[in-house]
Amino acid sequence: MFYLHASASKSSLHYSQGLHSSWSQAWGQLYGRPCPLILWDSSLSPASNETHSSVKLTWGTYQQSLKQKCWQNGRVPKPEWGCTEIHHHEWSKLALFDFLLQIYNRLDTNCCGFRPRKEDACVQNGLRPKCDDQDSVALAHIIQRKHDPRHLVFIDNKGFFDRSEDNLNFKLLEGIKEFPESAVSVLKSQHLRQKLLQSLFLDKVYWESQGGRQGIEKLIDVIEQRAKILLTYINAHGAKVLPMNE
Repeated sequence: MFYLHASASKSSLHYSQGLHSSWSQAWGQLYGRPCPLILWDSSLSPASNETHSSVKLTWGTYQQSLKQKCWQNGRVPKPEWGCTEIHHHEWSKLALFDFLLQIYNRLDTNCCGFRPRKEDACVQNGLRPKCDDQDSVALAHIIQRKHDPRHLVFIDNKGFFDRSEDNLNFKLLEGIKEFPESAVSVLKSQHLRQKLLQSLFLDKVYWESQGGRQGIEKLIDVIEQRAKILLTYINAHGAKVLPMNE
């Protein structure tokens, strides 16, 4: 199942795979603007203070694990493969979502795959010069549930809608050879806009914060265009589109 759900952040959307959100959100006001009041979900696995992740992965070890297709088809990985408990298909779902919203703070924390703005966290924290040694860069915000370590929980989903098409971050798709059939079918269909409108309309605060339907339509314009670019990428790279229900 693929759908986007509005969060409190002015420029962010949430993705769900039929699971409840990892965050319980109530609404408050900060400086006259809507903002989320976050209640942490105790079912999430403990996270590192440094990377806010429940697993320790660098870009290099992540790329190596993608090659091993960890846990796919019920196959138990060998210790030397460097797999985590996370199922291989979860990375495909994450990469697709992060590309559509151009979220960089999980897979590309140093902004190595695009030209960042001076206000981006990677620039503010002086991280971009470290792109010379990308394999050692840690992934961040990679979270699982204690009772379900095979699947990822998407947190901190701030998306960016003002990034130009010539500056999209394709590094997010690196190493991904398969994409989820259910999501791709929606991107290919003529119903993406309708589904997004229906989902976003449920969040009245977010809807109004974007200026109502006119503002939401502009965000959907961006997502639709990125969807077309992603589908072209999938075809050009011969990536497989597979059912991902494991």
